[in-house]
Amino acid sequence: MRQIRKSIILLTLALSLALVAAVPVQAKRPFEGSMDLNFYLENPIWRGTITGDISGNMYFTNVGTGKQGNQEPGKAIHFGEEWLITDESDVMLLTGTDEGVVSPNSEYRMNGVVTDASEEYADLIGRNVHMSGYITWAAPGLPETAPGTFWIH
Repeated sequence: MRQIRKSIILLTLALSLALVAAVPVQAKRPFEGSMDLNFYLENPIWRGTITGDISGNMYFTNVGTGKQGNQEPGKAIHFGEEWLITDESDVMLLTGTDEGVVSPNSEYRMNGVVTDASEEYADLIGRNVHMSGYITWAAPGLPETAPGTFWIH
């Protein structure tokens, strides 16, 4: 009888562990937002808002890429940035870095990573970031706006 009871306990434990192992790991959901950015002649050179899964203010500081090249419209423009998303009171929600390119047709694409986050978004640290959109120009060589989409995967 004692052996049967021991076997039942071991079987119950084994089944419990099997059920825990069978529970699927919850996938990290992507975050998406729409950016509405304006160009400034001093850092942070792009400032504006983001709305969507994460909403607040956005700031982009140009840190360069070390790549030499023509920085005029009609040529590919390479850039590197540090970015910051804050709440409406300018309290940090997320920060990160990215590198990207503006193509000759004024489309921009950039890839980066979340480097720091508030407690609310701490699980996003280390996740990949992608941004894309189009630059509008106030005059040749002078950007004006950069509406686009922001994703964290």
